[in-house]
Amino acid sequence: MEQIRQREILNVVLLQVLATAPSGMAVADVNEASAASYDFPEAWYRELPDSEGYDTLKQLGYPDRRQIPQAQLIELVRTEPQWKNEIRWARNELRKRGYLDGSAPRGVWRLTADGIAAAANPQAHIALTEREREIATPKPKKRRSQTLRERTPQSSRKSQREQLLDALTALGRALPITELELVVELARVVRRRNLPDQLPEVD
Repeated sequence: MEQIRQREILNVVLLQVLATAPSGMAVADVNEASAASYDFPEAWYRELPDSEGYDTLKQLGYPDRRQIPQAQLIELVRTEPQWKNEIRWARNELRKRGYLDGSAPRGVWRLTADGIAAAANPQAHIALTEREREIATPKPKKRRSQTLRERTPQSSRKSQREQLLDALTALGRALPITELELVVELARVVRRRNLPDQLPEVD
């Protein structure tokens, strides 16, 4: 079975994504553009603890996150798809090659002139196999008439927390402020019912 080199693929993906924004991109925007433009292998969507999650797991008595089922892991700590973790390593590799601008503001990734040149022809700088090139090739952009059903597989890759936050954000945009205040008050009532009597109420 052909070995797929994730880091090399993500080096190319990152070059191509950043080339679309010469002035640089915030990390969250890099992740969003990568998720929207590429179809990664299913294994790359396995959830991992975020940067603080590993310490939290150790404090909870779980020294090895690989022994925790995915559903339980997502409930215990904040998580992220494995490819998001790997793309940060890819960023470090591109920086060492001189393709990323070290003077960019914190939280912004920006290509240097060498990086822009490399993005124009990534294969000349990072050799990929045919299968790896397929993964590193952006998928065709869909028309605006794309249906919700077509978009569902991508959204299903989000963690439960991310899906809940998306739903709450959509709700917040859809409701008038008076109804939002009612939802907040309802949440407080439910929380008070579930708190032990000896704990003080927190608004």
